[in-house]
Amino acid sequence: MLYNHLQVHFLNVDHGDCTIVRHPGDQHRDEGRISVIDINDWPEQKDYVEEDDIDSLEYYLQFPVKDRQQSRSTGIRQKSQISPKEYAQEYLNDPIGYYNENFDEVRHKVWRFIATHPDMDHLSGLNRLDEEIGFSVFWDTDHNRERDGDDWYEVYEWADWELYKDIREGKTDHDNIQPTRGQQKKYWEHDNIEILHPSPEFVRELNEQNGNRKEPEYNDYSYVLKIQHGSRSILLPGDAEEEVWDEILEYWGPEVLKDVHVLKAAHHGRKDGFHREAVEAMDPDYVIVSVGEKDDQDAYDNYRSACSNETEILSTRQYGRIKAICTRPNSIIVDKAVPDGIFDLPNS
Repeated sequence: MLYNHLQVHFLNVDHGDCTIVRHPGDQHRDEGRISVIDINDWPEQKDYVEEDDIDSLEYYLQFPVKDRQQSRSTGIRQKSQISPKEYAQEYLNDPIGYYNENFDEVRHKVWRFIATHPDMDHLSGLNRLDEEIGFSVFWDTDHNRERDGDDWYEVYEWADWELYKDIREGKTDHDNIQPTRGQQKKYWEHDNIEILHPSPEFVRELNEQNGNRKEPEYNDYSYVLKIQHGSRSILLPGDAEEEVWDEILEYWGPEVLKDVHVLKAAHHGRKDGFHREAVEAMDPDYVIVSVGEKDDQDAYDNYRSACSNETEILSTRQYGRIKAICTRPNSIIVDKAVPDGIFDLPNS
């Protein structure tokens, strides 16, 4: 039977991104193809979690967890604090384990992996994904980033970067492609993926700029992907910042954003990923924030003021995995792993 839904799973992977998309089926694959857009698995059961806070969790830890314990004497659910290790074990998603648990009926391996840009919080776990599940097609931009031990964070696995390099250099069996704005080929056209950014010219210019910078910037290489299902679309902008949004509006016009009903907040919900004109053009039903640090860079108030009162702004930090399901051409259902939220936050 032809699978006719679109599912977009926003995983709770600490400070990073991992989005798993199950596309509707077609004549080539009736069960639908799977896209994995970015991956981050370094928080999963790592030793450091026992000693250090999970990145950006500190704000939340001051609040008790909702309905965590039940009193034996009264039977009433009690509120309690939670440690970073407990949070990791109970609420963080291991992308590989999550895939195996939720897509076991899909007979084929992952069709495409899309690296929105070359930061390790979007690539950590790539080697595990390849070894334990496998993927056929690899999307990446034609950036000029190189790495060595001097700019390496030890929480990440060097094997992930090595595989990333090998794929880019054509040393593996993966189909390595570097599509850019407006391009379409058979399978991603069937999967209704539209590339809004980057253009080849933008990548070349950014490569030149980074070549002259002491501290290169890589966020603006980010793919901005629009996935359509009927009259609804979901926008996935990686860590795109202001210049990216400016170019999208200049090239496409605000009309290209009008049918966006689910927006994944750029750059983990930070202010440098927020663009008022773009968000107002969308006025989405949902804004999904992968983690979101509660510091002076948190853009919650910006999104709240740019969107209508009906817009729901949901963080994976508070609700765990968030899933958007398009069952019909004109509807989107959003499912939260923890519907009432994990922490008893003020004004929630």
